[in-house]
Amino acid sequence: MIDRILLVDVDVSRDSSASVYYSHHPVGLLYLAAAIKQKFPGIKFKVFHTSTSNDPISSIETIISSFKPDLVGLRSLSIAKSQFMQVAEKIRNLLPGIPVIGGGPYPSSSYAEILLERWVDLVVIGEGESTFSEIVEKYSTSEGLPMRVMGTAVLEDGKVLINEPRPVIQDIDQIPFPDYSFIDLKDYTGIENHALQDSSKSAFILSSRGCPYGCLYCHQLFGKKIRRRSAENVVAEMKKHVELRGINDFVFLDDVFNVPMNEAKKVLSLIIKDLPGVRINFPNGLRADMIDDEMLDMFEQAGTVEMALAVETAVPRLQKIIGKNLDIHKAEKAIHAATKRFITRIFFITGIPTETYDEALYTIDFAASFKYAAQPMLSVMRIYNNTRLYSMLDPTPAQVKALALQEKKVLHLEMFDNIEFYGDLFPPEKVPLKSSDLKELLYYWMRNVLIDSDRIRKSHEVLLKHLDHEKIIEFYRNVFDKPKFNDADLIKLLKTR
Repeated sequence: MIDRILLVDVDVSRDSSASVYYSHHPVGLLYLAAAIKQKFPGIKFKVFHTSTSNDPISSIETIISSFKPDLVGLRSLSIAKSQFMQVAEKIRNLLPGIPVIGGGPYPSSSYAEILLERWVDLVVIGEGESTFSEIVEKYSTSEGLPMRVMGTAVLEDGKVLINEPRPVIQDIDQIPFPDYSFIDLKDYTGIENHALQDSSKSAFILSSRGCPYGCLYCHQLFGKKIRRRSAENVVAEMKKHVELRGINDFVFLDDVFNVPMNEAKKVLSLIIKDLPGVRINFPNGLRADMIDDEMLDMFEQAGTVEMALAVETAVPRLQKIIGKNLDIHKAEKAIHAATKRFITRIFFITGIPTETYDEALYTIDFAASFKYAAQPMLSVMRIYNNTRLYSMLDPTPAQVKALALQEKKVLHLEMFDNIEFYGDLFPPEKVPLKSSDLKELLYYWMRNVLIDSDRIRKSHEVLLKHLDHEKIIEFYRNVFDKPKFNDADLIKLLKTR
């Protein structure tokens, strides 16, 4: 019998040297708890997010001692792999014999590793509400953890067994709203989210699940087809936050909110009608070639503050290879218009398989053309297991080991001094760019995009429309990774010629 379930969202550790710590609410676990609670109202839940603690391991010890769970669920992103391992090992030691279940992006993509290391007993692959509900039901009526549940992977006789995939939930309006009663927003005081909002005064909204574009570097956790909630359902959840918690800042977590355009417009239209005065943000990457003039007007009328537009590469050939297939000309027009209205991040990637040095330069020059972009961002391609990119590279056993070591390291601007790039492990016909090329490209990016004086002055005009002075200072601290950035630095920055 299951009486108490502990759900842990394992996040990356806080960096004491950073000016701002960014995190999120554990929305996936709040959805999970709400779904199980609806079916099994007698079960008690404890949801713990490691980002809310300066010493997560000690906090877990305290929680387990007082709560005494019968079942534990762990969720994390791939970037938090090492933290996931530490938390799982601690729980194993504290709760011998209690089942531990993994879920979320990292376990869903790396289930074999997690099971073989025996960090967990079972992995939920992909969407979790129906699968976890079945696990709870079967475990409550039997003597052991069920081994034959759709949508899971388990270890049986030392081998990884992948059970039949579970169909996704088609009518996601039927899923109960994420239950915010399981967290205390005050625990997020001092934690920003990636939309520049105070996480203690904002809420996260997922208005759709899935993405139809199949980019080769993506986990595709929610499937390759978009399933949208009705506009009425989305706004009803937002109203609940306004009425119960006084929240007016919302962060949309959709993989691609504005696809299809007509459905996104329905949501924006209802927000304009029913929720005047709220502020909305889209930090995950809108589809830039699916934004027209009408949608831009609706974004503004609905109170949009910040948005991210994911371009990745300006080279049509590479757009086809990565599976994004962005219409560059349409995207370019929309980006120029959006950056003049909203605080806009633009995502670019270098290090794509087969990308040449000249193609990387072309993308950087394309990025430099957006003079009102508040935060153009260039990422270096990372390789994660069980993505199409991983399969495309077809690494040898030695390369697999080397990739695993690289995966543990955080890519940051400090990498100028010690670049470790996956391309060094592969022949030029697969990955032409090497670490020495990346170093040159990243310096070129810094000079021509990030610290371009014209862009900084013009984008500052946009910041002034949406943020107060304190938030603007905080914004630049983050952009330039300079914890002590102050008013004097801002004056100097804006006077740069």
